[in-house]
Amino acid sequence: MTRATSGGQRAAAFVVLGIALLAVSNGAIFARLADAPPLAIAAWRVSIALLVVLPLALTAPWPRGVSRRSLGLAAGAGALLALHFATWIASLEHTTIARSVLFVSTSPIWVALLQFGAGQGAPPRSALLALALAIAGAAVVSGGGLGGGSALTGDLLAVAGGVAMAGYFLLSRSAQAELPFRSYLGIAYGVAAALLWVSVLVTGTQATGFDAGTWWALAGMAVVSQLIGHSGYNWSLRHLDPLFVAVVSVGEPVLASLLGWWLIGEALDGRTGAGGLLILAAIALATLGARPRDRG
Repeated sequence: MTRATSGGQRAAAFVVLGIALLAVSNGAIFARLADAPPLAIAAWRVSIALLVVLPLALTAPWPRGVSRRSLGLAAGAGALLALHFATWIASLEHTTIARSVLFVSTSPIWVALLQFGAGQGAPPRSALLALALAIAGAAVVSGGGLGGGSALTGDLLAVAGGVAMAGYFLLSRSAQAELPFRSYLGIAYGVAAALLWVSVLVTGTQATGFDAGTWWALAGMAVVSQLIGHSGYNWSLRHLDPLFVAVVSVGEPVLASLLGWWLIGEALDGRTGAGGLLILAAIALATLGARPRDRG
């Protein structure tokens, strides 16, 4: 099945990607506000979103000739999504929002490496320069450097989340070459939710009995960060290169840091402004350098 990206679809993808970035940037805030174990937060985030997505997925027209490979890619993407949320949300218990979101946003590095390892060639120079600017800006925002003890644990968990998200970006785009968007979301979110709930049961993690504030935070994370944010990323991946989407997602540390300062009073200093300028420059460069691509 061949699908070409038109100019109108491509323009819409840029708009959707920007909205998705704003929505995803609230995820760390909701996770901070939710007084629940990280694994339970991850499970409820995906499950509440699945309640909305599943009826849409079940009513989506099923195209002819969908291969087992595409179904496997969608399921694999769901498994990586579960790993991403489990590790990243856990990192927030050990380090600050700025540092956690910085390290989870290293996904562009892993996307480029995975694409190269898969034989897709080196990324274009504009993408490499944008990537360098984005990572430099994110490093400025966080203050640079690795911490020790609990902070190092948080950093490593966030990096693991970034690697998982990179793999998710690549599998998501490949799976959607044949699968309709709604069907893909149903499979990916369904697999992610199932794996997270199995993990909750196996580890004996508390998943109920929370206060009203926690339930509101979980609902906000599911609707804003998951349905609007990650679903927006998924739709953008139908029309834009995974590396470009990953580079744009690096804007999350700036927005998350600003929201953390504004909403819950986490420390914020001039580094965020300086690093933010570098990240915005990276996003602009990546946007201008992104090339139209035919989907096959």
